Amino acid sequence: MIGKMGAAFTAARSAMLGSNQRDAARRDISEMRGWSKRPGFAGTVSPGDIDLILGRARDLDENNGWINGGLDRRVEAVIGGRIQLSAQPVYSLLGRDINWRMEWSRKVQARFKVWANDIERRCDARQRLTFGAMAKLAYLTYLRDGEAAAEVRDSDRGLSNPTNIMLIEPERISTPDYRVHEEGPMLRNGVRMDADGAAIGYYVRSGHPDDPHASLSATRWDYIPARGPTGRAKFVHVFSPRRVEQMRGISRLAEAMVPSKMVDRIDRAELAAALKSAIYSFFIKSPGTTSDIEEALAPGSEQTENGWIDDYLDYRGRNPVMVDNASVVHLLPDEDVVQPNRNSPNSNYPDFVRFVLQKIASSMGLSYPQLSQDYAGINYSSARTLLNEIWRGFIEDRIFFTQAFLTPFYAAWLEWEVANGDIKIPGGPANFYRNKSAICSVEWVGPGRGSVDPMKESSASNLDIAAGRSSTIEAILERGRDPDDVLAEESFYLAAREAMGLPPVNHNVKAAPDASGDQSDPGDAESAVANGPAKQPTGR
Repeated sequence: MIGKMGAAFTAARSAMLGSNQRDAARRDISEMRGWSKRPGFAGTVSPGDIDLILGRARDLDENNGWINGGLDRRVEAVIGGRIQLSAQPVYSLLGRDINWRMEWSRKVQARFKVWANDIERRCDARQRLTFGAMAKLAYLTYLRDGEAAAEVRDSDRGLSNPTNIMLIEPERISTPDYRVHEEGPMLRNGVRMDADGAAIGYYVRSGHPDDPHASLSATRWDYIPARGPTGRAKFVHVFSPRRVEQMRGISRLAEAMVPSKMVDRIDRAELAAALKSAIYSFFIKSPGTTSDIEEALAPGSEQTENGWIDDYLDYRGRNPVMVDNASVVHLLPDEDVVQPNRNSPNSNYPDFVRFVLQKIASSMGLSYPQLSQDYAGINYSSARTLLNEIWRGFIEDRIFFTQAFLTPFYAAWLEWEVANGDIKIPGGPANFYRNKSAICSVEWVGPGRGSVDPMKESSASNLDIAAGRSSTIEAILERGRDPDDVLAEESFYLAAREAMGLPPVNHNVKAAPDASGDQSDPGDAESAVANGPAKQPTGR
């Protein structure tokens, strides 16, 4: 009796839940049947999975032109070849004014620029790259491998500031063989954590696991704390988490791997078909059997009823008929020339490749034209839309990566500068640690957004500045320049022109109309509002 009641209750409960069940949780529809995936735990990722995905990502970078080019386009837009420091201490919390901040920032930036661009590359532990080039390589590693890592070192190389950076391949971060049994909440995949899950140190293998010429010391793991006694960064590890408890990064190319290999296979198949079509220009269609042809053409064969064929072939071999350097071959009796149909490339091939490349571009945070370099059919409106949509992602990634990866290096460098007395801090060196975040506040100036129509966009920028919706500083930053440099140059050359008796530069001069005589460009009206009456340049 109890069993029957329990079964009835269960059925009633299931029916009740089923009536309110979301489609996403159903199992009785074809789209959801067989799709069972547990949420999983993000804190631990199988080392085997990490290595496999990492190897595939690097293989795509090395052997897939689309992926290689897409990675380069993103690195060029986000970091560029020479990312610049813009020191922005929160002067109000330090009891100072804007004038102090500007003077202090100029000195800090000048000293950092010399260190970052040292001609002997002493900012790099390997002495191969400038700071900007290291930032570019680290961001490429972060995109392709899913994470970037570096150790902050102090080496006496003749500079007053010994800070230097050692970039590390992320797969060298791993749990030592002799500590595998400790894997758990306090140690995961080479990352040592405190009770709250904050990374406090890393186990770094002294040699690369795949180095074929590694010494015995390559099997040694060094424990490097995340921070030193003063809080100064010792090891910097950055990845973009997609899960709250994630501790290691996964390649951004993971979602693009399947479509990338599909394009590779289709490309090879189409190229092979085109090559065969080019090589096999035509076939000889013969009425004879294979044995008949073999008899006729075999060396030393006996004369057949058409015995003159052997003599004819010998004669034509020694005396070919030539027409404009093209050899004319006489066929055997009843032979015919058949030209095969050329079906390459497949008519659906361009549309299919475009569809797949759009998926790859979306997963990489690029637009299809950027990835494919196919700008056919792009007009001003669509180009601006693409640029605006993609640029937000570039800026978000630049802010995240530079603040997480580059700012700790700047703070480590600045700590030495303050300790040496080369940079003064309000309240003395001890105040550096009390107000470290305020003093080390910084922005990183990367490449500018660029423009699709410089005339229209400059006019719009002038309107925004005139209306107070933006500032000259923002306009300069959008072009990838340091506002201090631009304004200092402007001030210098204005003074130089005045000293030489030259009039000030007239910033209100508009470009002359084009030869077509079309002066209806809305940018002209905008420019007139922003800059005042236009003054046309005088001709000679």
